[in-house]
Parts: sequence; structure tokens; C-alpha cells
Amino acid sequence: MILSTEILGQAEESRFADRKVEVVSLDAHDATKRKLRRTTDTGTDIGIDVAPGTYLSHGAVLADDGTRIIVVERRPERVMIARLKQELGPVMLVHLAARIGHAFGNQHVPIEVDGYEIRVPLTTSEEVAKRTVGDLHLHDIEIAFAEVRLALHHPLARSHAHA
Repeated sequence: MILSTEILGQAEESRFADRKVEVVSLDAHDATKRKLRRTTDTGTDIGIDVAPGTYLSHGAVLADDGTRIIVVERRPERVMIARLKQELGPVMLVHLAARIGHAFGNQHVPIEVDGYEIRVPLTTSEEVAKRTVGDLHLHDIEIAFAEVRLALHHPLARSHAHA
């Protein structure tokens, strides 16, 4: 087993250009964990034990033996995508985004915002997620479902905590 205790860099850095690449696939939730044990795409057993607060971003190099590197790859996850219309004014955009964020925040579901899209990882069924948005009676919003690589470079926005 290989033990990784730190992120050595990013796979696209020139110093890693001649290396064979092995991939360890993680979802957005696992990327925030500091201790994991996984198997790469070629069968290498890797233990991950990084410092608290370390984020396992897409492309992070976990090991380098001079001939190969082990790289984090974000695994696609099923998400609901709420697309806001670009032609809406800033007040309406903030209103729609806040309502959606509040609805899913109350369910403790993290979200990701990318341009005019709000991406919500599915923690229930598509029908329940769609109903959650439908119950808000919002207009000027399109709902879709897709497989998306979430949280490539930073953790998802977390919901509030109850004391």
C-alpha cells in the first residue's frame, strides 16, 4: 500500500509531464475527508492521511515515484440543475437563488453555483428534488438532471448548522 500524507501538486504541472498516470476516483463528499483508503484505476492500494483542512481537488497529485503519479479524479454524481435565465435582472436572480439555496439548505444539502446554474447533489429521488423546487412556485427557472463532476477545486457550499 502507498500512503499519501500530502498533496504534491497538480497533474498539469510540467514536472509531472513524463509520468504514467493512475487515477483515484472520489466524489465531492470524499474530497473533504482527510483519511481514506481507495484503489486506483489500475489496482494500486492507496491510503490517504492528509492534514485537517486539506481538500482533495480534481487533479491533485497524491503520490509520485518518479515514473508514475497517482491523481485525484472527481467522479460524476447525479445532480439537479436549476438554470436561471440570464436576461433576468439582478434582483430577480438573487431572489430565485436565495429561495433555492434556502430550500435545500434546510435539508442540509450542499450546493454548487456555476454561472447561472445551481447544482444540487441528489440525496433523495429526482421527483422529490423537483417537487422541492415546484413547491416554491418559482418562474423563470428550468430544472434538469445530469451526471456532473462537482466541487472540482473547492468544497461545495455547505448548509447551515443547528446549535
